[in-house]
Amino acid sequence: MKKIIVLTLFVLLVGLLMSADLSAASKRRTYKEKVITEEFDLKPGDLIELDIETGGDIVVVGSDRDDVEVEIVISGRNMEDVEHEFDRTRSGLRIRLRFDRKFRRARVDTKVYLKVPSKMDIKFDTMGGDIEIEKVEGKISGKTMGGDIEFSRLIGEANVTTMGGDIRISDSELDGKVKTYGGDVRINDVVGNLRGSTMGGDVTYDGVKKRKSTRRSKREDDDEISISTLGGDLNLDYEGKEIKARTLGGDVDVKRAKKVKVSTMGGDIDIDEAPKGVDAHTMGGDITVESAGEYVKAKTMGGDIEIHSIDGWVVATTMGGDVTVRMVGDPAEGKRDVRIKSMGGDVEIILPDGLSIDFDVEIAYTKNCRKKCEIISDFPIQIEETEKWKRRWGQKRKYIYGTGEVDGGEHTIKIRTINGNVRIKKD
Repeated sequence: MKKIIVLTLFVLLVGLLMSADLSAASKRRTYKEKVITEEFDLKPGDLIELDIETGGDIVVVGSDRDDVEVEIVISGRNMEDVEHEFDRTRSGLRIRLRFDRKFRRARVDTKVYLKVPSKMDIKFDTMGGDIEIEKVEGKISGKTMGGDIEFSRLIGEANVTTMGGDIRISDSELDGKVKTYGGDVRINDVVGNLRGSTMGGDVTYDGVKKRKSTRRSKREDDDEISISTLGGDLNLDYEGKEIKARTLGGDVDVKRAKKVKVSTMGGDIDIDEAPKGVDAHTMGGDITVESAGEYVKAKTMGGDIEIHSIDGWVVATTMGGDVTVRMVGDPAEGKRDVRIKSMGGDVEIILPDGLSIDFDVEIAYTKNCRKKCEIISDFPIQIEETEKWKRRWGQKRKYIYGTGEVDGGEHTIKIRTINGNVRIKKD
């Protein structure tokens, strides 16, 4: 008897659950879409303002059409409580979506699609949604509270912000600024003075070029680009620009630039090309410079420094790594002093034949050093070693000195290292 009662209760419970599921499914099926379509005649260069208080995605596509086609798709439980407005303004058209006052927390999903003439200004403000704009020439401005921004094939000016999404811009000719507080910025194949910044992601510039001329302003182009992120990598390719970049927790990779000043609190720095100089500082990584002109200033608290080609002067400091420097160019031109300091690594420097040099080399080695420290030079220098141990910085040390002048001693080569070797080569 008990088994029959239990079985009966089980069947009733399953039936109730199935009934609830069917009821919920039935309710879901009743949430159909509401579609609103309109067309408007606007002049090239007019402004379209999008005020989406409900939150929602915005898609704008430019074409060779003469009018504006608007399609708004609304779905969700409270879709009937969304009000829409189309207002003609002096500058163009305003589109607004908002909730009825009593439905501030309604459940809806909205999407706004626009097909517009190719020359059109766009301004948007949405409480949360993605923004996609393609093939438009004009001024693009606005913000979204929580979505991605994707622009492609645009011409003009962009000043946009997203509070919590990624920004991707490609195949465009743009000036202005783009900013995200919680995502990545990726700018590909863009011509112009476009600056990207993020508070918590990576920034990537790839194939970005300086604008040769501008139709919108008589002033000269701004040669300086400032980029920052609080917690991501920076990957930059900005030919012809002076880059100032900072990240508090990532790597910095610069492919092409005119001049570079970068810093990171906890990553590596790699610079491929900077003909007007490099200033690089990291608290916990390696620094690598492939090619630089005029000067390199490099400082790391815990890594190696490699300068593969420098046509100018060098200041390189590391607290715990090796340093390699190769000088190129005409030894009779420009400032060519070198100052290298390592607290615990080897130093190798390659200098061009014919350079006028004043050598000042010092190796300090401690009693617990397990290798033989020495100065090896292709240039004629005088080497001396102290006989007695001297206590300094809490350790007993001996010193090896290398001094001498070559071809008049015009440029100073000053090297300091501890428990490391120094190798000076002639190129």
